Amino acid sequence: MNNKKRILMLGTLAAAAAVLAGCSSGPSKGDLKDGLAQFFKDKPQTVCWNIENSAAVQWPIQIPSEGMTKEQVGILDGLNREGIATVQLGLVQQGFMNVSAFTINLTDKGRSAGAWDPQKGFCVGTKTVDEVTEFTVPNKDNAGMSDVKFTWKIDDVPSWVERDKFPKLPGMTASVNDEAMMAKTNNGWRVQ
Repeated sequence: MNNKKRILMLGTLAAAAAVLAGCSSGPSKGDLKDGLAQFFKDKPQTVCWNIENSAAVQWPIQIPSEGMTKEQVGILDGLNREGIATVQLGLVQQGFMNVSAFTINLTDKGRSAGAWDPQKGFCVGTKTVDEVTEFTVPNKDNAGMSDVKFTWKIDDVPSWVERDKFPKLPGMTASVNDEAMMAKTNNGWRVQ
């Protein structure tokens, strides 16, 4: 009778271990966040506004507004609110046409803060992973991939940046929703 109980208990423990081992192969939010953080570290997500030939800038500069991204316009708006640069949108003559352009001039405050980097332009921070909000469980039908929904925000801001002065810049005052496909590798979960 004692041997039967022992065998039954060992069998139950073996079954429980097998179930737990099967459960541990899926991702956790922490594992996925670590993988996303590694991706952001390997491919730095600096948030900058720059122009061609930025080392030879003569202030003020005029830049056509056409084709600017929401992020670029958000940076310029924040620089103006911060007093780092004066930024005005208006019509300027380009050849025989008038085009909408930003006139940007670095202020004394911007100069003393070292806000303009001759290689990078105006950099206001780095995108970092905030949190993993949702993910799909990988299986054979999706080739072991996980669709990960997460949020990111801008961190590592320079001392001259006040977050509330950049309300139009995504990630500066509130987290931004994003998505990535990830797979498990021998180095943990990685963005594909």
